[in-house]
Amino acid sequence: MKTNYFLLLIGLLLVGCNKTTETEKSTKSLATKKENLNAESGFINQQISNLEFQVKAFKIGSEKVSDEELKKYLLENLPKLEEMLKEYKTVVNVSSSENLSDENQRELYKLSIADNNGFDNVFILYYKDFLKKTIHENSSQILDNETYDSLKNRYGNILYEQKLYFDVLK
Repeated sequence: MKTNYFLLLIGLLLVGCNKTTETEKSTKSLATKKENLNAESGFINQQISNLEFQVKAFKIGSEKVSDEELKKYLLENLPKLEEMLKEYKTVVNVSSSENLSDENQRELYKLSIADNNGFDNVFILYYKDFLKKTIHENSSQILDNETYDSLKNRYGNILYEQKLYFDVLK
């Protein structure tokens, strides 16, 4: 009988010592929320960089492409991208005009120095690669913030629409 009470006492001690305190629980959840916000913030900044790349690529393309149908498509869809970029910057409160990543800056430089001869094929090739990468990034990210998630989904729709158009080209 004494053994049973002794084991019960040890069991209660183990359970009591193993319990996490309220402070530990709140600290853990706060840390997790901060990590999610940092991940979301980084993703949103990447989206802004991608949109700025697209706006500038469409401007370069509309000046250099020789295919009139492609030029018309770029000019018609440029306002959509500019509006989406404006919405992203408004939601995130970004005021700086240049948020391009190094990778996107390199790709823009390649487009800007590309020879006008055969530029259409170069533009389509680079832009298809960009769309493939960006669609993958966009679809693999899950956001907790409803506003960010809504923007991400609308941007994803634009990307898929463009992918369909560019997949039909050459």
